[in-house]
Formats: sequence, structure tokens, C-alpha cells
Amino acid sequence: MSTAVRTVGVTDIELAIGGMTCASCANRIERRLNKLDGVTATVNYATEKARVHAPAGVDPAALVAAVEAAGYTAELPRRRARTSRTTSGPTPTGRCASGSSRARCCRHR
Repeated sequence: MSTAVRTVGVTDIELAIGGMTCASCANRIERRLNKLDGVTATVNYATEKARVHAPAGVDPAALVAAVEAAGYTAELPRRRARTSRTTSGPTPTGRCASGSSRARCCRHR
């Protein structure tokens, strides 16, 4: 998942928001972000995320600071580490990647 997508002159940034207890909280954060020059934001209370469209030069830390100034927490989502196939669990042969038979694997007891 990308935290920032750049197009000509505009950056889309997604923030994870914490501390909201109702839709009014989301509205308050949205208004605070929209006060920043060139920023258009929408906040979703149910997913606890803010989607921000901002000029390309905007520092994401300034967006986080604006949310925190409103009394909530915000952070950029962490990138998921790419991993190859799982190293535990059964393989098509009925054996776990560790080489144990499925019956002996601690995950399958």
C-alpha cells in the first residue's frame, strides 16, 4: 500500500487517525485539515482514515501536526513488508514447510 501517490502538482496521502469517538470527531479533523492551504481532506470515522489531497510540496508531518493540534492522533500507514510464500503451514503434499508431517505440526493440532 502506498502512502503517497504523486500526480501533476498534487499528492494523495492517507493518514491513520486515532482517538475519534463519533462522526463529529471526524468532521472536526476534516475541517482542521481543510484549513491548510491547498488541502482537501475527507475523514472516515468507520475506517479511522483520512484521505488528503494536497499540493506536491506539502510535508506529511504538517498534516499529522494539524490532526494532533485538533486533539487526535495521526500517522502515516506503515508499508507492508513483501514476503514470499508463508514458511509455515501445510504444503500441497501435507507436510509443513518445516518438513514435519501435518499431524505433528504445532499449528495443526
